[in-house]
Amino acid sequence: MSAGALLAAVVLLGANAFFVAAEFALLASRRSRIEQLAAEGDGRATQALAGIRELSLMLAGAQLGITMASLGLGAVAEPALAAGLEVVFEGVGIPSALRHAIAFTVALSIVVFLHMVVGEMAPKSWAIANPERSALALARPFRAFALLVRPAIRALNAMANGVVRLCGVEPQEELATAHAPADLLLLVEESARSGTLGAEQHGLLSRALDLSGLDAEAAMVPRRDVVAVAADATVDEIERVASTTGRSRLPVYEGDLDHVRGVLHVKDVLRLEPSQRARTTAATLARPAFVTVESRPIEDLMLDMRKHRAHVAIVVDEYGSVSGLVALEDLLEELIGDFEDETDPALRGGSRRALRRRPDGTLLVPGALRPDELHARAGVALPDGDYETVAGYVLASLGRVPTEGDRVPVDGGSLEVVRMDGPRVVDLALRTG
Repeated sequence: MSAGALLAAVVLLGANAFFVAAEFALLASRRSRIEQLAAEGDGRATQALAGIRELSLMLAGAQLGITMASLGLGAVAEPALAAGLEVVFEGVGIPSALRHAIAFTVALSIVVFLHMVVGEMAPKSWAIANPERSALALARPFRAFALLVRPAIRALNAMANGVVRLCGVEPQEELATAHAPADLLLLVEESARSGTLGAEQHGLLSRALDLSGLDAEAAMVPRRDVVAVAADATVDEIERVASTTGRSRLPVYEGDLDHVRGVLHVKDVLRLEPSQRARTTAATLARPAFVTVESRPIEDLMLDMRKHRAHVAIVVDEYGSVSGLVALEDLLEELIGDFEDETDPALRGGSRRALRRRPDGTLLVPGALRPDELHARAGVALPDGDYETVAGYVLASLGRVPTEGDRVPVDGGSLEVVRMDGPRVVDLALRTG
């Protein structure tokens, strides 16, 4: 094999590796990181970002370069290497009838091996392992090549896009970088599995992303559990209700809960002078109530409450009737998890949606628990249906008001009704196996 042919083969092999690395560097790089470096004034990042923004054209250039280098390598290296091997085989006495076939086979095997390992697999692995680093290193020479052959790759890319359109697909110039909440949740899960996110960070991010699928109805305290006082309630009555329930903010209604006059804060009662107590009622202490609809997304509701400086929101249905109440504490618990404070009465054992382990090993599930919470905390998935809570699933499954002892099947076990309050399901026992 002559020195000229050997040099040409090495150059072509290197060119093939260059184009393969450039292709995978563009595909594997994090666009956000490249944009950050470009904003900081890195010229290489600016070139790399330009390539990412016209990815289809750059990939066509990489493929053109790979094809040219591969064809050139086959045309130069294989014949030269085969000719050199024939001379070697002639010296060891191999018959001329077999000499060329053996030399061709060995030469082709060597060239293919070097092409696959050195020209393809090694640069691909390097680019994937160091995506941003490889993109920055190769950006300028690769963009220069693309600029040089731009007319050719534009023509080839246009023809390729025409074929793609015939298949009913609209070609894209760059990778989609926007992600839906469900996609982001998958990324968070993957990051947690790889160890780049701690357990607390994983939990917080997961709950924050899960909020995108919830509305005010999912987070509200149902009407039946709303603690409120009548407009003509005296100071003594207000203090008694606040002391009994632990609530610091109480809706004030006129006649019934569908006619909310406002919301009072217990601290206003404490500020009253002794001479004012006798003539003060709940109506005089009530402040305007913030009202929202059941379908309001939780993330939007949090912003609304912050804008209006409201710690409590009255939730109404499509008919204008009050269906429940959302406290800022409830929204925070959706984000950071359940916590207990002075507003969680001991008689409720903490959060109204907390799972508790019974002495027999079964889980006690509150009827107010949402299906997604049951799945997250106990690993039990309920089938899709027109219900908002686990109690709703039980009612839908039975087709009637349950009684204590009723059971309904769930994934991997059953739910048994263990406590009722009138027609309401308070607690259920989750039995598995």
